[in-house]
Amino acid sequence: MKIYRILSLMALVALMCVPAKAQNDELRHEVAISYGVEPNSVWVDAMTDIIPAMFGQRTDNKKWFGSLGVEYFYHTSPLVGVGGIFTTNVASEDVYSKDELKSYRTKSYFSLMPAVKLNWLRKDLWGLYSKAAAGVYFGRFADKGYDVNGKKVGKSEVETGWGFNWQASLIGIEAGSDHVRGFIELGVGEQGVALTGVRCKF
Repeated sequence: MKIYRILSLMALVALMCVPAKAQNDELRHEVAISYGVEPNSVWVDAMTDIIPAMFGQRTDNKKWFGSLGVEYFYHTSPLVGVGGIFTTNVASEDVYSKDELKSYRTKSYFSLMPAVKLNWLRKDLWGLYSKAAAGVYFGRFADKGYDVNGKKVGKSEVETGWGFNWQASLIGIEAGSDHVRGFIELGVGEQGVALTGVRCKF
């Protein structure tokens, strides 16, 4: 997915808030879309490459898209919001066995995590917050072989798996209007160590 598509999604979230402006002054609902770098799946992937490397298998030309996240929170009070986060992250790589190109691999990770958000500093135009989430991920890994000319051939061999995933954003900074705000977060987890996005409150 190109960066302009991500920006388009963020703009769509912002536009969703426009008709909601005069409907509810309590602003209990919050929807956000984000893009982050260095998510958990990058580190997990790096660790899972260690054992195959001991037996002569290595990867090259690895490309990560980054973590695209969608989240929803319902604010039970001005301080606390509860909800959930969905993320997706994809990658591709070439697989070598003893320096011979064997396959082209794609990896897709999808995570669903219940979450809580603490708005510990709230101002008219900006705020500071933290959030934490924990849940599960589903992974899909597909290998397609190469022929002697380096072209992809044959059907993909697909493997799937499940596991634990999480996100801990230690500090988040948001700024904008009551209903639409951009934000930046720093932390660790499947949304990334650094992420940015836009949120709609209504």
